[in-house]
Amino acid sequence: MPDPTILPAAAPDAMPGLLAALVAEQDREAAAWLETAVATPPLPGTAEFMRLFAIAGRKPAGTAPPGWPPARLARAALLAASVHAAGDEAPARLATAFRRSDSAERAAILQSLMLLPDPARFADLAADACRSSVQPVFEAIACDNRYPAAHFAEPVFNQMVLKAVITGAPLARVVGLAERTTAQLRRMAADFRDERRASNRPVPADLEFLLELGN
Repeated sequence: MPDPTILPAAAPDAMPGLLAALVAEQDREAAAWLETAVATPPLPGTAEFMRLFAIAGRKPAGTAPPGWPPARLARAALLAASVHAAGDEAPARLATAFRRSDSAERAAILQSLMLLPDPARFADLAADACRSSVQPVFEAIACDNRYPAAHFAEPVFNQMVLKAVITGAPLARVVGLAERTTAQLRRMAADFRDERRASNRPVPADLEFLLELGN
């Protein structure tokens, strides 16, 4: 089964169908429910969207691509259809949906960002999510997700990487880290290492890994 984050480029209105096809490989009953839901999708953040988004989290059972909990595929399909329907209102409406979501739903939104039409529009939401103190929410944007490498400005990306080190999110799962590592990021990492050593605190192994990138 292909990783949905590397699906071939598709028109925005085709992405829900591609995701639904992945769901169908796992659970045809769930796929039938999803087909009905995305046919006339509610706008993100509305009460009907939140209701369907919650239900989608219980569909389907089975396997999924690495890094993707099975139910997130259904949520990603519903989200892609709803964001496409929202047009220019999508950033504001998705921000509303994010605020109204629980932690699992927020993680699904973040992991799905690269599958949405014109994903660069959601950079502010993704950057704000990096401040989350809920580890699964932070890891949904920081780990196994192409969005930060593709759309984060350098300061935002650097802060995300350092937070990953601090919180124990594996840097090996930060997509595009080698390509986005700059001299500034290495300086920040070196300063953090020196602070840890000065206070006789252990230096995280991933910090040394980061400092070796590009050397």
